[in-house]
Amino acid sequence: MNRLFRTVRGNRGVEIAEFAVVLPLFLIIMFSIVDFGLYSFVQHTLQFATREGVRLALVGRTLTDASGNQLTREASIIKTIDDYASVAVKPSQLQISIYPVNTDYSDPTDWSITQNAGGPGSYMRVKTRYSYTFITPLIAALMPNGKLVIQSQATYRNERF
Repeated sequence: MNRLFRTVRGNRGVEIAEFAVVLPLFLIIMFSIVDFGLYSFVQHTLQFATREGVRLALVGRTLTDASGNQLTREASIIKTIDDYASVAVKPSQLQISIYPVNTDYSDPTDWSITQNAGGPGSYMRVKTRYSYTFITPLIAALMPNGKLVIQSQATYRNERF
């Protein structure tokens, strides 16, 4: 009986060794779950912000700035997207494009880089791009430059405002 207790007491070092092996794996899995959760949150937030910008754009509505001055339609769309996206990202890191598309919703071949919200009845597209940086080094090492580009877009037709 005494010999049995000695054997049980002798296994204490094994528990510490198992803990030392399992803990890093557990932490990597936990941080990966958190990282992909944040990625998903940013992705959904950008999609929501883009849709809100489009909702404002298609009715031809404009906003005012802090001084009460009327903004252009393009600036109003960008401000709306920035306001909604600021929950998850820094608005200064967003790349927002507003441009007309063909009636079959294909991209034009002669589009210039200037923002253009179009006129009544125009077919339009809003694209939002953001480079998401992973916080977990193991996942970041799997991505080019440790980043992944999140792109959100919405295509719509302006109402007759």
